[in-house]
Amino acid sequence: MRRKDVKTVIVYYFGIPAMRKLLSDERAELEDEYGGLRGTSYDGMPHSPTPGKPTEGLALLANARNAWNRMEEISVREHVLVMDQENIRGCLDTLKGEYKRLIFLRYRDRYNWARIAAASGQPDRTARWWHDKAVDRLGEALEEVPMIDELLGRASRARV
Repeated sequence: MRRKDVKTVIVYYFGIPAMRKLLSDERAELEDEYGGLRGTSYDGMPHSPTPGKPTEGLALLANARNAWNRMEEISVREHVLVMDQENIRGCLDTLKGEYKRLIFLRYRDRYNWARIAAASGQPDRTARWWHDKAVDRLGEALEEVPMIDELLGRASRARV
């Protein structure tokens, strides 16, 4: 796998928590908007601050806006993100400790090369060389992941 592709996957990996948060926020908004559809109270009657048939009105509105399908789509996307995160984490765990630390410093913590060199106690050139080796090793590990082409496609389309 090319270094550019591996770096795309790394950035995608560190952006997954934010993407999952956006999806859970959207699901919460949908659930709050159609919250009257949760059922009836203990006395068997639906209660709402508005008169009429609030549950039926909300159900028709949810159906018209395709809310149920959107919530199902959100669940599928969250599952795919979790699986991608687990696959990439498994590949990161195969790296040597210093290589993994360099990747985390560079992509998660967004350190520049001078700061990485200071944190690792190595010259700037050595830190860059180790980084390139770490990316190469991660690329080798990612090639063994099933359906890596789909994961790479999702990573390159992701807005992180």
